[in-house]
Amino acid sequence: MNYKISSCQLNTHFGKFDFYCFNYGECENDNVLVLKSEKIADTPNLRIQSACFTSEIFRSKDCDCHEQLEKSLEVINTDGGLLIYLLQDGRGAGIFQKIKGMRLTQDEGINTAQAYDKLKITRDPRNYQRVVNVLKHFEIKKVNLLTNNPRKINGLTDNGIEVNRIPLEIEPTSDSVDYLKSKKSELGHLFSEFI
Repeated sequence: MNYKISSCQLNTHFGKFDFYCFNYGECENDNVLVLKSEKIADTPNLRIQSACFTSEIFRSKDCDCHEQLEKSLEVINTDGGLLIYLLQDGRGAGIFQKIKGMRLTQDEGINTAQAYDKLKITRDPRNYQRVVNVLKHFEIKKVNLLTNNPRKINGLTDNGIEVNRIPLEIEPTSDSVDYLKSKKSELGHLFSEFI
């Protein structure tokens, strides 16, 4: 699959990063953003973050996405690595479907996975081929993956990337605990410290 790359340096609250955009097409969602630490590591830390506009922009309280993003950037700035940001909200289903699912959780008291089932949406339709393309571009074959999601691990290992998982658990709040419990029970997320 062909892509174009643009890049610059980005000075953030977490440190300076090399900032890349891997562009696959005309739609904004066809861009993959990469923040790469200037520090070199034999096995770089990697965070794959999918957009969560409700949390990252509007600071909703019912998930830990914003906190995971911040913690990842701190680790990557300190120890080296990269953050690959996918512009695909709602676990890849899109913001429109995500909001429909959120409404169902509010009105019917069901969790997000159950709401997706009711809407006939795949619970996690994300594909990690573009992440693999980024890693191949930087000639990275082995990573310390900051994640709780086994699908991300499989998405890389199935494409020949060696993965050492680093848990990325955020202590739940009273607002986020039910959501995080459903990620463990319904989606198989690997929580052990708090959930």
